[in-house]
Amino acid sequence: MNQTGLTFKQRNKQNTLNLAKWTSAWVITLAIASFGPHFLWQEQAVFSVVAILINVVVGIMMILSNKRQIQGMDELQQRMHLNAMAITLGASLVFGLAYSVVQSSGLISFKEDISHLVLFMGLTYLVSLLMMNKQLNDEGEE
Repeated sequence: MNQTGLTFKQRNKQNTLNLAKWTSAWVITLAIASFGPHFLWQEQAVFSVVAILINVVVGIMMILSNKRQIQGMDELQQRMHLNAMAITLGASLVFGLAYSVVQSSGLISFKEDISHLVLFMGLTYLVSLLMMNKQLNDEGEE
């Protein structure tokens, strides 16, 4: 046990729940900032600015919670997440810019959207972690 009296497993669970709470709060504030101008406050700019600022502050708290969760992991888990982040950053940069060039050259007709990049990043991160986890398990069985 560490100085807070929590075991590694308890601390990891607490960090994961904390991250889930901040992520949920961020998604909710993003939805409010996105849909509020049309459905809640009829395009009044002051409310939109406040909603966006709240979303950014909650987003920063989510980032700090994610950082805390990763710091609470063991070295192998940290390394796996760092590698997944590196793969995600590189793939997003390369494929995101290629996608933009293909769209601007007229080779595809649908418009690029930030949601495409966010989905690509999430899937890349998930697949990277799953592949590294599988590789680690395969090595452990030998």
